[in-house]
Amino acid sequence: MAGFGFTEAQEMFRREVRDFARRELAPGAKERAKVCGVSHDILKKVADMGLLGISLPEKYGGQGADWVSLGIAIEEVTKADFLAGMLPVYSGVSYLCLEQGQEEVRQEWLPAIIRGEKSACFAVTEPDAGSDAAGMQMTATREGDYYVLNGEKTSISFGMDADAAILFAKTNPKERSKGVTCFWVPLDLPGINRVAISHSGFKPIHASSIAIDGARLPAKYRVGEEGKGFYVFAGGGTDFLRPCLGMVGLGLAQVSLEETMNYVVQRTAFGQPIARFEGVSFKIAEHATLIEAARLLCYRTFFLKDQGLPHTKESAMCKWWCPVVAFDAIHDCLLLHGHLGYSEDYPLEQRLRDALGLEFADGTAQIMKIIIARELMGRVAVPY
Repeated sequence: MAGFGFTEAQEMFRREVRDFARRELAPGAKERAKVCGVSHDILKKVADMGLLGISLPEKYGGQGADWVSLGIAIEEVTKADFLAGMLPVYSGVSYLCLEQGQEEVRQEWLPAIIRGEKSACFAVTEPDAGSDAAGMQMTATREGDYYVLNGEKTSISFGMDADAAILFAKTNPKERSKGVTCFWVPLDLPGINRVAISHSGFKPIHASSIAIDGARLPAKYRVGEEGKGFYVFAGGGTDFLRPCLGMVGLGLAQVSLEETMNYVVQRTAFGQPIARFEGVSFKIAEHATLIEAARLLCYRTFFLKDQGLPHTKESAMCKWWCPVVAFDAIHDCLLLHGHLGYSEDYPLEQRLRDALGLEFADGTAQIMKIIIARELMGRVAVPY
């Protein structure tokens, strides 16, 4: 991405992904969005297209492309299928976290993730520790060449279908953030039990709670140093995950706006297309402006990551604002469709629930604003 535009290669990639998404992913997407669990047919199509390894190193089977290209893929694929748009996000998170672990573990997992044979979830939230992540209670106690894990994670996206969890636990329960360590946890270990959680949206990503009672994890699966889990959490997880989730929301909003523009041009009232009424056309103009501005924010964040520049502030901006832009746009699109938009015959009602879930996934707006204020003014702006 040069300046304010995309390179010729990136534009070509966008066209290829858009054509693929419309041809292979859009058919049946509305029905799949209401079903809990990952569609393995969709997972295979996304993997075969190379979208699970866009920005991952070639030595693991990835394409080694830039992170802006991953943003392009997320945007275009989400327009066709919400689940498919989320899949490249979690393969990227998996790599960025494992990048800080051992090569043996990367070789074991990353090629299978890129091929769509394995997947991972991101396990931070606990029943009594959401926004206050440093208050987590899950423990990891070192015993020789193993860590013994005990505790519970909850509301974990892809929790029921994932083969491993990027999991954060206290190796020093007396500390807060400095006591947290990151682990790559295969979810078939004895002592791990998963229970599905039914959400009003996010159906395909099949959230769950993960209860762990005495699971013994080989020490090679520790990611980074003990007590440095929040460095992995930020650099390997959230600073990347947040603009991705923002882009997912904008993909849902953009396709909803496109469908609504087609509808209001054809729908007539008082003897003319309703697009002719400013109460309709101004709403569309407003949302088109906000979506475009939010897209540029997300792509700037990916661009900063490509340049190796700090982007914590921008990531937090993407995370709190883009889901709000998306939800408001889809809400008005639904209203402009009238009773049809409110029916289950149209995908708008489902997209509205999915966009709402993005407002708190991986951090609430309030936490994001604290992060932004901290980055702008320093820790004097932090209320703890």
